[in-house]
Amino acid sequence: MMPPATLIAPVGSKPQLVTIALDLLHRRGEKVDSVVVLHTTLARSTTRASIVRLSDEFPRAYPGLRLRPICLCDERGVPLEDVDSEPASREAFRVLYREVKAAKQTGLRVHLSIAGGRKIIAVYGMAVAQLLFDKEDRVWHLFSGPALIESCALHPEEGCASLIPVPVLRWSEVSPVLTDLILSDDPFEALRRQEELLQADALRLARAFVEQTLTPAQREVVRLLVCEGLTDAQIAERTSRSVKTVGHHLAAAYRKAQQVFAIEQANRHTLTALLATYYAMRGREK
Repeated sequence: MMPPATLIAPVGSKPQLVTIALDLLHRRGEKVDSVVVLHTTLARSTTRASIVRLSDEFPRAYPGLRLRPICLCDERGVPLEDVDSEPASREAFRVLYREVKAAKQTGLRVHLSIAGGRKIIAVYGMAVAQLLFDKEDRVWHLFSGPALIESCALHPEEGCASLIPVPVLRWSEVSPVLTDLILSDDPFEALRRQEELLQADALRLARAFVEQTLTPAQREVVRLLVCEGLTDAQIAERTSRSVKTVGHHLAAAYRKAQQVFAIEQANRHTLTALLATYYAMRGREK
């Protein structure tokens, strides 16, 4: 039995985007127990009208289902008039991140609708999903015809609209160590930590490739290629080997790199990109 879920959706001047998404989830058999709508300042008449209409509709259409409007505010707690600047976007990102994280920590599945509101919210919604989602969570795009939206109908007839699942590359599946990102309360700190972890993973893989996978001879020619950018002929002269032998060593290194780094092709440019940081860090350690 699937655990209960919450729908998180931005809302602007079209409250029907929230109810249509909720109706379509119910038709899919999804158990949605609560809805969080993210909005800007209620001083804007269209936004205030949307929240009022949803607040009036929910007790009638969805008895027992909790509606929780959340105002997007800046770091001082002042409601955002719009999400039209970098500071406003960053604060909207933080609010969305905190709401998804809170839902996950209480054991809820999350349905995130990226229809409605400002487009930047949809972009940040995808980033939040990558950071925090589990395999049971979903991002949805709502497709509906212009006539339905213009009609302002809160509940469409069947076939008038559809939910399209949006694929999400979840960082928890890329690397299990990234699951500790949820410990951060700030998405920008989580992203910084994510970058550090990914760099550390890449460095560990490069170190294992050079120090454990390559033979001493392969290691020597790869170092000269990556660190000094030498040609096969220059490497041959430096190591007192034939150009043919150097070519064999590099070809073997390329084949091993394809296996270790799970890439389709490897060449001198690929090795340089994969190993430059490893050799730079090694130089600092000496």
